[in-house]
Order: sequence, then C-alpha cells, then structure tokens
Amino acid sequence: MRKKVMLVAIAALLGAGIGAGLGYGPLLKYKTEGVLSMEMGTAEYKRFSELANDANTATQYMAVFPPPDLKGTELEHLIRTIALGGWHKPVPKVSRADAKELPDVLLQLEQEREKNQDAREQQRERRLPVTVYLGLRLTHTAPDPQQVANVASWLGDYFKDVATREAVREQVSRWKAENRQFSDRALERRLKFEFDIEQAQKRATALKTIVAAYPDAARRDSQQVVDVRKDNEKFMSPLSQLVGAESEVIDIRERLQKLDREIEQQSFVKSLVLEADTTANNAQSGNDSVRQLSSVITETSKKVKTEAEREKLLSLAADLSQISARFLTQAQFVAKPSVPALPERPTPLMVSLLSAVMAAFLVALFLWRRLIIDLLWRDESEKS
Repeated sequence: MRKKVMLVAIAALLGAGIGAGLGYGPLLKYKTEGVLSMEMGTAEYKRFSELANDANTATQYMAVFPPPDLKGTELEHLIRTIALGGWHKPVPKVSRADAKELPDVLLQLEQEREKNQDAREQQRERRLPVTVYLGLRLTHTAPDPQQVANVASWLGDYFKDVATREAVREQVSRWKAENRQFSDRALERRLKFEFDIEQAQKRATALKTIVAAYPDAARRDSQQVVDVRKDNEKFMSPLSQLVGAESEVIDIRERLQKLDREIEQQSFVKSLVLEADTTANNAQSGNDSVRQLSSVITETSKKVKTEAEREKLLSLAADLSQISARFLTQAQFVAKPSVPALPERPTPLMVSLLSAVMAAFLVALFLWRRLIIDLLWRDESEKS
C-alpha cells in the first residue's frame, strides 16, 4: 500500500513538472489591448479590414516596417494571426449597452444631431463618409510581455498604413473618373452652350424688330424683369422678353467661361492623374504613397502658368493632405497597449496543479484498477 502511495506521489511530481514545462513554455501567453482613434464609416471599415487581414498585405508591410524583436517562425505566426482577423474590432459611436441605457427619444435625437453634423462636415470637408465607428480595439497575445505590447503597437501602425494606402488609391481613382467623365462631356456641353447662345441672340434680334415696330408699347412698359422663362414669356411684353433674352446670353456666356476654365484645369492635371495612378499602385506602403504623390504634385506645380491651373493643383493637394491628416496624424492610440503584468489563464501554476492532479489520478486508477473493478461488480450484483 505504501509503495502504491509513493508511486502516486511520484506521478504527481512528474505531472507537476510536465505542467510547469507546458505552463512556462508553449501555453504561456500574455495579452494586451489598445484603442486606436480613427473615425470611419461602415463601408470604409469593411474595406480597410479586408485589406489588413490579407497575408500578402501584411508581408509587404513587414518588408518595409518589420515588427520589433520578431524573426523567422515568429513572423510567420504573426502573419497567420493577422490573416485570421480576430486582432481588431471596431468601436462604435453608440454601443448596445449605451442604446439600452439611453431612452429611445434621446438616442434618436442624438443620432439625428450627429447625422446633421456629419452632413455639414461632409460639405465642409469634401464629402467625407458618415462616421459610425470611433476607432479600433486592437488585441494581441504572445509569450513575452514586452513583445506583446510592442507588436500590438505595430499592429496599430499597420492598420493606419493600410487605411492610408486604400484612401489614397480610392482618391486617385476618383480623380481618374472625374477627369475621364469630364473629358467625355466637355465638348458636348460646349456645343450646347454655343447653340443656346445662338438661339438667344436670334430671339433678341427678332424682339428688337418687334420693339422698333411698336415704340408706344415699349415706352409704356415699365415692368421690372426678374426672370424670363419659356413657360411665362408669352405673357410679358416684347421689351421684357428682349431684356430677358439679352440676360440669358450673358448668363450662358458666363457658364461657357466656367466650362473653358474647367477644360483648362482638367487638361493640365490629366498627365498628373495618370502618373499618380502608377505611383499609388507601385507604392510599398501608405506613407510611401502619400510621400510620392506629394512629390508628383510638387513637380507639377513648377509647370503652372495660370491661376486656374494653380487652383486645380491646390485642390488635389488638399485632397491628399486631408487623407494624411486623417489617417496618419489624427489617428492615434487613446489607450496605448501596455505591458501585461500577469499571464493569461490558465497560468503556469494552474497548469502545474492540473497536470499533477491528472497524473496522480491516472496512476492511482491504474494501481487500484482491480479493487475498483471488484467494487463495481459488487454494486451490480447487489442491485440485481
């Protein structure tokens, strides 16, 4: 009996040793999390997250900005972790808990106020999407506490860079689409304006003939002309219609001048947009795409000859500056990932105790197997 007890004790010690090896080895995990401030819309977050969870995107970013203190298999493990997509979660403006605590009326008023404010900001900030999320909650686990904090901070920089690169790519695509659509429609609009001017001039000439033929009617006409439209001009005197026709010619010429100015601007930036598209596609990171596009705009500014060209170039520079400010400057950790003091459960001590108990139980079960079988058979026979 004493020998069996000793064997059980030895098994418990061996189990504790194995558990300690596992607890302080493969099962040792430290976890940290941080909150990155980055206002986004729903569609934006979906695009950014899909790109950030892509293994190729992560590998490309690692080649330019490698994670601190990671090598070989650790880098491969980090890429697999990124591809799984569980390392980031959006932080909504109004959570479910907030929605439960707030009365429906107050919540609806708050949402309406934010919606109206977002709409005003979109007009002022060049049509930014409505922000639904305030940022991201980033989490990471690793065997080393200092390493887990460093990698979590790196993941925040990685997501910011992915968002910047995608925003730049989308902006360049918008430039291309606007330039192409304008080129396709510019000639049509110009011909229409010229035709409208010709028609208004012919109508004005005809009205002058009518006014000259009836001078008494013209002298009696003292009505102020506010607007002459096709549906009400027949109720107005010839002199009023003449003034309206002349005013229409002036208005169309103004629109034609604006169109010519836009044609000049779009023609000037056409080569820049094509170069920007190539640059954005070849950039190695979001920072790199912003830097290279800024260089392209700077070089193009040396070719500016008119104020119209300068205005358009400044508009493109403002678009790029807005992206840089939003995703590189304003996006910051409001809760920076900290170095965890304690490992995640199960802790090494818990693993050692569980392993010791499991080993002792299995050895005891093996040593007293005959006694256990006899007790089971006795219970069965007594029941029968």
